[in-house]
Amino acid sequence: MSLKRLLIFAVIGLALLTACAKRSTGPTDSTVLSLFKEIPVVGNAVEIDGTDTELYVAADQGGLTVINTNTWQSRWWTKLFPGGSGCNLINIRRVSVVPEHDLLFIGEYDAADNVYIVDVSDPDYLLMYDNIQGGTDKLQQIRFNAINNPTGNDIIQGYYVSTKAVPGSISRPTLTCWRYTGLVGDARPIWQIGTTYQIHGFDVTDNLVVLTQQQRGLFIYERRTQNKLSEIALTGQALDVKVSGDYAYVACRQEGLQIVDISDPANPKFVSRFDTKGYATSVELKDNLALVSSGSGGVYLFDVSNPAKPILKENITSAGYSNKAIFYKYKVVVAARDKGVVVYKFK
Repeated sequence: MSLKRLLIFAVIGLALLTACAKRSTGPTDSTVLSLFKEIPVVGNAVEIDGTDTELYVAADQGGLTVINTNTWQSRWWTKLFPGGSGCNLINIRRVSVVPEHDLLFIGEYDAADNVYIVDVSDPDYLLMYDNIQGGTDKLQQIRFNAINNPTGNDIIQGYYVSTKAVPGSISRPTLTCWRYTGLVGDARPIWQIGTTYQIHGFDVTDNLVVLTQQQRGLFIYERRTQNKLSEIALTGQALDVKVSGDYAYVACRQEGLQIVDISDPANPKFVSRFDTKGYATSVELKDNLALVSSGSGGVYLFDVSNPAKPILKENITSAGYSNKAIFYKYKVVVAARDKGVVVYKFK
């Protein structure tokens, strides 16, 4: 066979493979969600977390916006009480709230990065209560939650990803697990996973730690020992991950939503992919639904009842450039670059 024919067959084969790998069909139902509220914020709304009555919006150079979800009125914060230079909210890009203890954890990016711990028990008096310093350079994600039925003094457990480990250890991309008693100065690192490649996102189950490492794909560790179990290469750049049951749902930047079977953590298997427009940067799960924020492509809502065949329910583009989207009660809340916070309700 001639070289020319070989090249032609190679091009055809690549085209067929690409067509099979990506699923970009239109939504099956374009009226699942309807616009409910638009709340402008100062700055760039990059991340959002909520309680039963408030939404906390990290707005980068715009500081922090708090939205009361009973009245949908917002309040803009550029400084915390009691005041002073250490209480300025200059570059706020991460938020994680623990409503059981009225504490808000804020990723702050001015000079040396910090995790601020804020008492939010009085919505009119957000108090700088404590902070976590050391090993917080270039924070990627933070997540804190109440410890259910604590057996010791610790009441909160948290995780954050940074590019620098705690003081005294080697500087490299690291996921750190912290415990906190709620007393000032008593947040302590418990364990770490250090990696060679840049960590962007993570999820933690009872038994596993799952990390996204951008161009290297998905890495799986045993939570108890922090030993690496496996890795799986994914197309695009793996940025965010959420685990539900036997599956990991991964936002892979230019390659959309990808789903991996991790029922055997030592041997993960690629299951399916749905290519989204724009850059897929975050994924959230609720029941059998997956919500993907995809930058200029907007927000994608999927039915993932069958992980092998995710079904697009709706693609929302009216919020503009989407940085983050979450499920909130019976709504979808979008942190959008151009429009602030945009809220949609299910019909």
